[in-house]
Amino acid sequence: SGSNAEFGKQWYQRRVRGISKMSSLVLCSVLLATVALVTAADVPDICTRMSPCGADCYSTCDNVCGCDLDRRDRIPLPIYGGECQKSGFCEKEFLHLEDCIEEGGPSCPTSMVSLDQVVEDYYKYDYRIDVRTVEEWEEGHGNMSIHTPGLAKNPAAGYMDKLSGKEDANLLVYCRSGGRAFAAAQNLLRYGFSNVNVFYQGGFPNIKAAVFEHSENDKKHPTKNYCYIEGSSDICPQALPLMELNSAEDIMGLGENVVLVDVRPRKFFPDQIEIAVRVPNKKHRVKKFVEELQGGETIVTYCMEGTYAFEGARAIRKSGFTGPLYYIDKGGYNEIKDWFN
Repeated sequence: SGSNAEFGKQWYQRRVRGISKMSSLVLCSVLLATVALVTAADVPDICTRMSPCGADCYSTCDNVCGCDLDRRDRIPLPIYGGECQKSGFCEKEFLHLEDCIEEGGPSCPTSMVSLDQVVEDYYKYDYRIDVRTVEEWEEGHGNMSIHTPGLAKNPAAGYMDKLSGKEDANLLVYCRSGGRAFAAAQNLLRYGFSNVNVFYQGGFPNIKAAVFEHSENDKKHPTKNYCYIEGSSDICPQALPLMELNSAEDIMGLGENVVLVDVRPRKFFPDQIEIAVRVPNKKHRVKKFVEELQGGETIVTYCMEGTYAFEGARAIRKSGFTGPLYYIDKGGYNEIKDWFN
């Protein structure tokens, strides 16, 4: 009878465990279904897209979507203690700016950018994110920059919409002195941005002063970095990053009389867009082209990736053209030719 009792006890325990497992599966299914309903409802985009922690309402490490926590105040899905923690995004305290400058770590930005680096590479970033206050922004800002005041403190409310679709873009973040830029970068990392770079040796005033000084000492002044800050002016053409263009209409709609100008050297690039005008970047050719304009034109230059396009547009401006002047950057002929031909 003792063995029967023991057998009965073991059978009962197995049965309870089986029911418990079944209940857990049911609970998990219900929870996941609930998450699916939540993400399908009217919630911010940030709650439904990928982040380092997953891809649902419970994905962000600091629970920006306000999902219900368990009795221990933890995110109730295993992803919170899984890959997310391994990558460092769920650390109780993120590393400090000085730590990331000296050694780096899993919660550090992709790179910490010095003043020398930013003077060389300012235009090379896909987007430049300025997290200073409205007042600081109005005192002066870069033409090719995105203003997200408060990104260091409250990134999910009103700012992430400006950065939607840019999760894999190469970002440069700056403020006035470096601290807010670093905090904003860590928030972007929390929400799934993969290539976030922080300028830490000052802020935008330092960047502008250094870039302008470097350009003014260059015999080819203005440089592309200078014009990315200055924007369209009496010496600068306006950049048109390819990533912000989707069709021929985006280009031809820039004015009533848009002239598309191919500034690539003909011997290297014989093919061209049918409606484009060939203007190799030679002083006499550029001068003749400008002299033959009738007035009222909007000019858009292109090459293969942006270098010749900028230099050609700069030469057109120096030759006396004062109208709207753009150049396609970070791409060119190969990407836009099918829009026209």
